[in-house]
Amino acid sequence: MAIPSYAAPAVRRNPPSLPFGWGAITVLLIGAAFTIVGILMIVYAFFGFISGTVGAALGGGGVLSILNTMAGAIALFVIGGVLAGIGGWLVRLWWIFLLVGVVAGTTANTAQGRDAARPADIRVRCQGCGRLNPDFVKFCMACGKPV
Repeated sequence: MAIPSYAAPAVRRNPPSLPFGWGAITVLLIGAAFTIVGILMIVYAFFGFISGTVGAALGGGGVLSILNTMAGAIALFVIGGVLAGIGGWLVRLWWIFLLVGVVAGTTANTAQGRDAARPADIRVRCQGCGRLNPDFVKFCMACGKPV
């Protein structure tokens, strides 16, 4: 004889997805490319600033030549910093989704994912809300109270 359950049915949520429907590897590769290009631009701006400033000072180009070199270097610093920041954000996003389980396409790292993956075996009823929980959880998956 089945025991009637008076608890509300569990709400099934869709797993989080990557932005714009991108695949996880696409996010990682784009993030890595932006980071590398940004860092290369910053390094190029640094060496261009040093060589341009020294060349303008020794070559007698004057103050305007030095200011042009500085303005170009500052522009490259800013653009390279923005690209490296965007790339770093995308790489961190990939790691966050990897930890959540979207990258592998499974949520088996969570209690709900293991519950869905395992066949129905031993269940423990929560004394607080009455939900049937798998035997391996320590807290109710509906109300959060200890089982």
